[in-house]
Amino acid sequence: RKRVFYYPANSICPKILYMPPPGEAEIKRGIIGGTGFSEFARDAEVIPTDYGDVNVGHLELGGKEVYFLARHAGLEVPQLVNYRGNIQALKILGVNVVYAVSACGRLAEHILPGHLVAVSDVDFESTARVTSFADTPGLLLHASSENLCSPGLRNILIRSWEKVAPRVDEIYAGSPDLSVGFHDHGTYFNVDGPDFRTRATENRLRRIIFDTSIIGQTVYPEINLARQMEMAYQPIAMCVDNSSYPGAKPVTHADGVMHAVVKTAQAAFVLLDEAVRNTP
Repeated sequence: RKRVFYYPANSICPKILYMPPPGEAEIKRGIIGGTGFSEFARDAEVIPTDYGDVNVGHLELGGKEVYFLARHAGLEVPQLVNYRGNIQALKILGVNVVYAVSACGRLAEHILPGHLVAVSDVDFESTARVTSFADTPGLLLHASSENLCSPGLRNILIRSWEKVAPRVDEIYAGSPDLSVGFHDHGTYFNVDGPDFRTRATENRLRRIIFDTSIIGQTVYPEINLARQMEMAYQPIAMCVDNSSYPGAKPVTHADGVMHAVVKTAQAAFVLLDEAVRNTP
């Protein structure tokens, strides 16, 4: 029998609060990520969920204890990640504030490998992924898609960047393929993986999607599931390659991409350390 973590049948999911109001809910923070974070996690615990067991570790960021969940714990392709189990595990632990880190490719001219983006909106192609917890007859969830990315958490990231930018410059020293940069908004386009999209596909996306910035494979349906569980959720996109951007150096082998993943993850780590410090 499933645990009851959902809203009553045929109800409308309440609009999520940007941050839990003081005194109304204890703020518990969670980080979803991978390379660059997993090695710092400790004291992992197994959380049973309706979708299988999920391992959740602990990190100290900004002088605060946060839960950490490795999205690709088994190195699954993105469409096979246990998104529902992951989000439900955080919900069981009482997490209501989530920063999610995602490696991605370049879609916009002004975004270069090495840059970090505080994502402001999400678009996605048709997918076979399960995108909702509402898979039980009689259970209907209508969750608003307005501000899926938390404006409150995004503003914290924006304020935190100025303080950590010099440290990111140090991290990228000796990596001429990476540029230091931060963008306070941008649309994340989610696709199934693990393959990259063709140049023709990406040219089409640039023409039809508002504020298109990066292309990745892991934020959706994670962001939608977090909304259904009433979590404030904010993605941080790490641009690690040029994808199929016209005239840019193509992605040729895993080594170059993994170098960028490691370095940008280090940059995201110092940004999150400051952001969590400033998160109530």
